[in-house]
Amino acid sequence: MNIDAAREFLALARCLNFTEAAASLNITQPALSKHIIALEKEFNCRLLDRNRKGVNLTESGKLLFQSATVIVDEYDKAREAINALRDRVTVRLVGNLDDEDDSTLASLAAVVARQNNLANVVLEPSDEDPLKKVLSGEADIMIGYARPEYIGKEDLVCDPFVTRSLVAVVNADHPFALREGISWADLRDQTLLKFVSGKTNPAWAQFQDFCERRGFTPRTRTIPASNNFEFFSTPLKNDVLIWKSTERNLGLLLDTGRGCGVPIVDDDARLTSYAIYRAENREKLEGFRQAIQEARTFLNNRKSHRQIEE
Repeated sequence: MNIDAAREFLALARCLNFTEAAASLNITQPALSKHIIALEKEFNCRLLDRNRKGVNLTESGKLLFQSATVIVDEYDKAREAINALRDRVTVRLVGNLDDEDDSTLASLAAVVARQNNLANVVLEPSDEDPLKKVLSGEADIMIGYARPEYIGKEDLVCDPFVTRSLVAVVNADHPFALREGISWADLRDQTLLKFVSGKTNPAWAQFQDFCERRGFTPRTRTIPASNNFEFFSTPLKNDVLIWKSTERNLGLLLDTGRGCGVPIVDDDARLTSYAIYRAENREKLEGFRQAIQEARTFLNNRKSHRQIEE
């Protein structure tokens, strides 16, 4: 039984009138009668009782009606899903997603985009600068830290992705350890730990911008750090480590008493990652950008509920 035969049988079984069913199917009554007879031959049984009073389903016809209803419904659902998959935009995503905050939002946004048929998000592994892949067209969007001033010069769009508050981590005997908060200006005479890696370099550029707005270039102690172990195991000495307050490893460091975390209280004391893409791709990425906003709303609501419970 092909799908067209199933639809014709269902149309007839629902109204039990050949003329009415043929009209709804946009075929002739003789054609419908011929198709029903062929269906009865296929199943080797009578599906309909025909008499002067009209047409009725036999027991076999009632059983086929139930099965054909399921078959047609599932066929239509599968066809709709396949068409949606075929028409769905594929978004090639790159970036340093070992950051827990960025990874959480990006992953949830990818799920939302897929479930709502907004986009099919594919994470593209990259051994090179992910921004270069966006510029060359090898990737559609990058998630990561950046300097918006530089991004604007490259005809790229730079949408804020995740924003986190910052803390200054110091040894317990550092003068800042007794403070409830500090400002960027307080860091003028301090030496900041500057970790050199693909992850931290763009973030450091944001920190430097904050200081330069206050009229000074921060003193630094440069340390190579290709992984979190090097980043969080480096002795602080009497220097200051600036990083986002949501970092889980940073929280563990503070919980062990190996350092004190002092919030930076200036209004711009925020580390921001960005969703970066070429301006010409804005329309293509609209579905994924919508999914990002829905995912962000969900995460913010969940965070608020947790705070209320606590």
